[in-house]
Amino acid sequence: MREPGEIVAAFPRPGRTLKALLALIGVFALVGAVVVNWAPGGTKGIELFRWLAFDPSAPLQRPWTLLTSGVLTSPDGISHALWSLLGLYFLTPDLERRWGGRRLVRFLAIAVVLGNLAVLAGSFVMPAKAVFHPPIAFGPMAAITAAVIAWSKENAERQIRFMFFLPMSGRTLYWLTIALAFLSLIFLQGTAEGALAPLGGILTGVLLAGSPSPVRALWLRIRLGSLRRRGGGITVEQLLGDEPRARPRPSKRSGKAPPLRIVQGGLEDDLKNRKPPKDKRYLN
Repeated sequence: MREPGEIVAAFPRPGRTLKALLALIGVFALVGAVVVNWAPGGTKGIELFRWLAFDPSAPLQRPWTLLTSGVLTSPDGISHALWSLLGLYFLTPDLERRWGGRRLVRFLAIAVVLGNLAVLAGSFVMPAKAVFHPPIAFGPMAAITAAVIAWSKENAERQIRFMFFLPMSGRTLYWLTIALAFLSLIFLQGTAEGALAPLGGILTGVLLAGSPSPVRALWLRIRLGSLRRRGGGITVEQLLGDEPRARPRPSKRSGKAPPLRIVQGGLEDDLKNRKPPKDKRYLN
């Protein structure tokens, strides 16, 4: 176990689930670059890429793109793929150890979907700026932002080296991530994912990170209220798993018979029927 104030400097070791996810993004990055840049008939490669990317102007035509867009990176350069892989590599392994692979994948998938929905909402309410109205949106920025927020909540007192040299606590990283997301809107910083995609990641991290997460805690309280109305007699701690449930008391015996009885007979009756030996020396 690491101490709360210990600086995290070692390279993390991702588990099987995260390794598979990083490999998937890497493969899609390589295939996307080959299909768009080198495949004969370049327009067909671009159409295939757009078939997996999210289109805010027509979200219902390809609803699967709400999720598949999260594994795509820009085919125009290696930097988008490289920073995406590094962003998921450094902090996500800790979440995988804490949560398990299934919860991690579900968490990142929800972040990608909410990030795309934030881009979709921005296309209706934001000013007529190019960064708020991208023709297509793709990339794992929402998932990376959600992972940073989640790690910061789970490790509020731990220290990391931000940008590899600046010591920073998880609590500071939490607020810095939120501040940078809003500053990018003020400076109109465009990304392949869409300028509003990180807000979906922040929302995912705030609501679904923690043990338990705010959403799960709310659900457990609703369930507790329902059980109490039906006379369940349990507590919040028991629902969360922090306190073992009280064992039921043993039922009282029915009838007038005592719980224990003495059974007569056996060796005493056998000794009474025996005749004493003639030679008393062997009596004892």
